[in-house]
Amino acid sequence: MTTETEAATLPLPAADASVEPAAASAPAPATPPPFSWADWLLGVLRHEPAHALTLFYLGVSALGLWASYWFFASFGIPVMDYMDPSDYITVGLRDPAYLLIVALAMLLMLVLNFHEYARDKGPGYYGRMRDRWWGRLLLPFPYREKTPNFLQRVFGWSGFSFPTGVLLGVIWATLWLTVGYVQRKAEAIRNGGGHAVSITLAHTHEAQPGAARLLGTIGDFVFLYWPEQKRAEAIAVEEVGRLQSLPAVPARVTPATPAAHVPASAPVASPQPAKPVAAKPAH
Repeated sequence: MTTETEAATLPLPAADASVEPAAASAPAPATPPPFSWADWLLGVLRHEPAHALTLFYLGVSALGLWASYWFFASFGIPVMDYMDPSDYITVGLRDPAYLLIVALAMLLMLVLNFHEYARDKGPGYYGRMRDRWWGRLLLPFPYREKTPNFLQRVFGWSGFSFPTGVLLGVIWATLWLTVGYVQRKAEAIRNGGGHAVSITLAHTHEAQPGAARLLGTIGDFVFLYWPEQKRAEAIAVEEVGRLQSLPAVPARVTPATPAAHVPASAPVASPQPAKPVAAKPAH
């Protein structure tokens, strides 16, 4: 008998019965948690706090650009056509109100998202936060597990996450509240308010007649509004010789003199005929 025949007739080793139960008892691989941009952003800012200043600066610049567009559009000035690339990143610093608006929007977003953030951390973290004095204000209700919302139950689509929805809502409200702020500011300038200035051009020695309102400046242009003529204009910086601030004078409205009230029943006197004047005889 050859070696190949002997190898073929040898019985195969019995399968180890302990392998299959062991494989069956092995735990299934854990499902990775769903991606959350909020957790990712907080993690990045925790490791690199300087990025928070960069994000804040970009937000202020974007809001300043948006506000400048609507403010100058109120006077019929297409300010985007006059801007240089450097103006896009500095326009938000021209009004301190934009810094305050962005800071309040970020604070509001964090406050509204804290409930969802604490619930994702689990009941232990949720309970510890509620034990603090400020936690009762931000977490007024006890911990509850997440339940499918209406979109999930009916259409099978979860929609936006709560942090994303809050972020979009805060951005939307901030943009249009800023539009209302700058349009009210423009209306006050048209009614005689604002920064009054006297301008002298570079090629003249006499100031221009009247007081203009300084709307703002960018790298190469100065924007003015003349309340008397209801006219806005952009002047190149090299054409401006001097800008002098003037004291703000509120617009005066001269009240009309009320006409004397004559009762309807009062008789109207007819004019008396003029008496003839006799001519003096010539001497």
